[in-house]
Amino acid sequence: MAMRRVRRWVAKWLEQRGLGGVADTLDQRSAAAGDVQALHDLARRAIGRGETDFALAQLRHAILLKPQDATLHCSLGAALRNSGQFDAARAAYEQALALKPDYPQVLSNLGEWCIAREQCDEALEWFDRALACTPNFFEARLNQSAALFELGRYEESRLQAEQLVRDEPSRPEAHLNLGNVLVHTGKAKLGIKHYKKALELQPGYAEAHYNLASLLGSKEDLANTIGYMEQRIKERGDSAQNLGMLASAHHAAGHLSESEEICRRILKRQPDNMTALITLGSCLSAGGDSAAAVALFERVVQLDSTQSAMGSNILFEFNYLAAAARDSVFRRHVAWAAKFETPLTPADNFSQRNREPERKLRIGYVSGDFARHPVGFLLRDILKHHDQGKFSIHCFSMLIRPEEALPELREAADTWEDIFYLDDDEVVALIRKTEIDILVDLSGHTAFHRLLVFARRPAPIQAEWIGYFHSTGLKSIDYFITDPVTTPLAGGQLFSETPAYLPHTRFCYGPPAYAANVVASPCEKRGDITFGSFNRLPKMTDDVLAAWVNILHAVPASRLLVKSGAFADKSVVERMLARFERLGIGQERLELREGSGHPEMLAEYGDIDIALDTFPFNGGMTTLEALWMGVPVVTIAGDTVVSRQTISALANIGLADELAFPDVDAYVKGAVALAKNPTRLTELRGQIRPRMAASPLRQSEQFTKDLEALYRRMWQAWCRGEKLADEVGGMRENAGDHG
Repeated sequence: MAMRRVRRWVAKWLEQRGLGGVADTLDQRSAAAGDVQALHDLARRAIGRGETDFALAQLRHAILLKPQDATLHCSLGAALRNSGQFDAARAAYEQALALKPDYPQVLSNLGEWCIAREQCDEALEWFDRALACTPNFFEARLNQSAALFELGRYEESRLQAEQLVRDEPSRPEAHLNLGNVLVHTGKAKLGIKHYKKALELQPGYAEAHYNLASLLGSKEDLANTIGYMEQRIKERGDSAQNLGMLASAHHAAGHLSESEEICRRILKRQPDNMTALITLGSCLSAGGDSAAAVALFERVVQLDSTQSAMGSNILFEFNYLAAAARDSVFRRHVAWAAKFETPLTPADNFSQRNREPERKLRIGYVSGDFARHPVGFLLRDILKHHDQGKFSIHCFSMLIRPEEALPELREAADTWEDIFYLDDDEVVALIRKTEIDILVDLSGHTAFHRLLVFARRPAPIQAEWIGYFHSTGLKSIDYFITDPVTTPLAGGQLFSETPAYLPHTRFCYGPPAYAANVVASPCEKRGDITFGSFNRLPKMTDDVLAAWVNILHAVPASRLLVKSGAFADKSVVERMLARFERLGIGQERLELREGSGHPEMLAEYGDIDIALDTFPFNGGMTTLEALWMGVPVVTIAGDTVVSRQTISALANIGLADELAFPDVDAYVKGAVALAKNPTRLTELRGQIRPRMAASPLRQSEQFTKDLEALYRRMWQAWCRGEKLADEVGGMRENAGDHG
């Protein structure tokens, strides 16, 4: 007997030091001699390795030797449940409870079993019994929060999860549980923070790692996450939380139809499940159905009126909706600001700020896109040309993965702050401490924006630039940086900000070094015309497709190449083919390509003769990239910022009169005329990149001087206690009402 105890002690010591295999050898010797505890330890380690059959055999052997041991029956129930044998697991738990009626672990396990079987009301009863026996029993409290969530009692679940973290801050499971509740109630950023904390406390914590990967993971991470979540559902049941994580992982991996199907399963069970509503809306948006996405996002806002980020999602999607009137979209932006901006108190009146008009200025840029993203590429050459004697540059980055920042941006900045995990008040304090003079938002109502930081006015001058294509609606943002073509004289565009004008363009394009050389138009070899578009699917409204079909009908033997990351999903491809089929264009005249790496995507412009712009949501970076690759872009010039992005680029290279049109009929005729003029196509192919290289779109040093001059005028006006007037003749309509 003494030797068995020594072996067990040594086995435990070895296990604690990661030598489980050696520990097994010692326990196997004790088990062979009938040591029940050694059998139990062997089973426990086997469960940890996923060797369920071996674990079950050891536990059953131990129970034969000691049938009245409730602990053994409890462990047997857990092993059976993990192997998907739910009925047998319940029987084992009930046997344990018969032997020991006030056994908290069994009571909690029965509650967890009920969650897996969607019997959450009964689960709460078991957890209450467990906590009556042991009031601070951690596992029961943890599972109680999960059961409340499954019952749709989200606020109770969140409050309980938060209390558990306060009581047990060093327990990674508590942070994981709170992270789950936050993510599944639309507060992903806070949830991610707790997943990270769980991993900090337990670096090998698989569930925290995979939950985080479902939101942020690489393709390899996501593939592993999907497998893990599927196995977890098999073992633990298809709870709403587990299904929600699986749906998120499929969505992030581009499996839109799989994600959509899981979300609809969740919503049948929980119609108000926010994860399912948000993820399903995101799937529908990516697949091109913005109207359906808006309806789902609006449901989320109805359920939780504090969801400012979801309100921003709705505003973003409205830019895709062709039927939405310009003034209606503007009013929605203003209403968002009235709801979320108005209650906030400005951080400072800046009475102590040095008002010397010519002093060195601190410029702050705030963005979640300082990466290989349109904003990153548009900003890259600007930062490196800022006059360091007159301006210091400070970047406040919302990148989830800081390592993805463009190195050129980090190197050009005087200071760099990663602010993703800071709350708004902390970011405001950081900006005030840095004494930023002009704070520039590069996100608008796009993902991970910090507009509510701007609403607290941490800087005396605040401006909106390049990241968004509409007025933000905020009174606390003073200026919207634009250009005379994007925002023309008497164009009637509506702004809560004052338009502030750069002389030529609001975009300065910096092509990546890997951009391929321009190649000849493919029609020179093929003999027929290939039209194309690499814009996002939500821009391809029914009106856009109808115009493209008319162009294809008018140009015999022509074809259309459309490229989108969403085409990795076969159901999205099928829906797009069906839309064209209904308009009279068969699959033989279409090529739908899925996403690729950026270098490969740029090279694929060599397969297009003429790029067809979307409307009213024009291409931004998509247009600039097509032009740089020598492809002429045919567009419709509308009356909003987003519908004049392409004409602004074309005006800067002297091609607006030839390639920009006022309406759909003219757009169709213009594209057809160009397609029937191969000589002109060949000329344009050779001219567009040199034109662009010589234009303000590519003159980054001069562009930066123009931008700095604008910043200086903003500053000088502030020093006088004034604000810049509209710089192109007081061009806004009803400035008193909207400014």
